[in-house]
Amino acid sequence: MLLVLGSAGWLAACGGWFRGVRRVPVLSDVGGQQDSLDEYPSVSVVLAARDEGAEVGEAVRSVLEQDYPGRLEVVAVDDRSTDRTGEIFTELAAEYPESLKPLRVDCLPEGWLGKNHALYLGAKQAEGEWLLFTDADVRFAPGCVGDAVRYALRERLDHLTLSPELISRGVALKSFVAAFVLVFEVTQRPWRAADPGAKEAVGVGSFNLLKREAYLASGTHRAIRLRPDDDMRLARMLKEAGFSQGVAYGTGSISVEWHRSLAGAVRGLEKSIFPGLDYRLSTALVASFVLFLINVAPFFGTLFARRPAVRAICFADVLAVVAMYVYGPRISGSKLSPLYAALHPFGAGALIYATLRSAAVTLARGGVEWRDTFYPLDLLKNAP
Repeated sequence: MLLVLGSAGWLAACGGWFRGVRRVPVLSDVGGQQDSLDEYPSVSVVLAARDEGAEVGEAVRSVLEQDYPGRLEVVAVDDRSTDRTGEIFTELAAEYPESLKPLRVDCLPEGWLGKNHALYLGAKQAEGEWLLFTDADVRFAPGCVGDAVRYALRERLDHLTLSPELISRGVALKSFVAAFVLVFEVTQRPWRAADPGAKEAVGVGSFNLLKREAYLASGTHRAIRLRPDDDMRLARMLKEAGFSQGVAYGTGSISVEWHRSLAGAVRGLEKSIFPGLDYRLSTALVASFVLFLINVAPFFGTLFARRPAVRAICFADVLAVVAMYVYGPRISGSKLSPLYAALHPFGAGALIYATLRSAAVTLARGGVEWRDTFYPLDLLKNAP
């Protein structure tokens, strides 16, 4: 009975996904088609890096080499790095003295996560009318910022977030990423972020573009200083303050290699999944069970269920997943092969494991370790 109810609920959610995902545009399609602006607002790109010398140079250079027609500055914050990250920022600043502003953080104040503190300091030093928060491993296509600003102004948005093109290696990691993205879209419903009456709000750390005035009025990173899920919390904070939002696919505009192995991805999500569930073990257990019920069990139910009715609804569940793997890339521009639908139970199973592991590790440690700093669970739970 639970399998039948779960599959029926999943089919209803999939129907909403098919209706809604068509409303999420690809930025390179809608941004490049717009007429140029008479005057482009100034934009400050703010990023924070800690011990990311292997990646950060190429990433920052891709921002510095944007063909944005207006004033574009980059505020690069070295958050207590012990490798060459700071030196790379200094070298790039010498090469781009008018565009790059490097900052160094030597100590972390009590009551802050390192990344949030670094972004907060970077935003304070930024001079742009718009702020663009990004990560230190994101690669920008040359026209990305211009397309984003034109689209945001045309749609009268205060906040625009992009879902990046995720580059992953190996079949196992690609399967996990595909399942993660699918579950995220079905549960978070990004197409509803633009509806001021809807509760949904979406923010992606790779690309959060927002008006400076909206950032200041909604509370800045100070209001979410102890939230590991800062990108989603920033979006929620902005929406609750009454500012307009939009979501677009960043395929062809921004890309990021989201970990290099499945094990690395699971470890990387350790600090964000359980906080995203507000540190509630009951929520983590229920979410994991439901995910198994609707994204793993039906694949086996199709073959082994004894009752024809149960087998039929499981088969419908599986067909819906296959259809999403076929239809999704056509909308987003992703190059993921539809054949990965066959591995969806594996990817969903890995996501279940990552969720349970995030909860178990956080509870066992009594907190979260991030960027070589430990944050007690009591402190995180009581954070705004």
